[in-house]
Amino acid sequence: VLTGTVKSVSRGPPQERGWAVVSILGLYKSGGLGVPHPAKGATLRLQLPCRLCPGLKKGSSYILMGRVGADGEAVLPPDAFVVPYRQQQQQVLGNLSKRPCRGNP
Repeated sequence: VLTGTVKSVSRGPPQERGWAVVSILGLYKSGGLGVPHPAKGATLRLQLPCRLCPGLKKGSSYILMGRVGADGEAVLPPDAFVVPYRQQQQQVLGNLSKRPCRGNP
C-alpha cells in the first residue's frame, strides 16, 4: 500500500505493457519492493498490464494497492485498488502500517 502522485503515464502500443511513474508520498506495506527509506519523494515505476485501467491521471494523487512481481517490480493490474488520496486518510493508513501481516509470504 502506498500513496503517491502520478508523474507520468505511458500506455504504449496494444501488445506492450504500459508504465506509470509515481512520486511516493507515503509507503505503508511495501512487501518486496526495493524502495529506499524514507520513501517520501522517491519515485517508483509501476507496470500497467492493461492499457485502459486503472485510469491514472498525471498530477493526481492516489492510494495504490497492487502486487510485487516475481522480479521485484511493482505491478498495478486492472483489479488493483486505486482511489484518489486525501490528506484525511493519513491516520487510517498510518494505523494500517503498524498492523503485522498475518498472511503467508
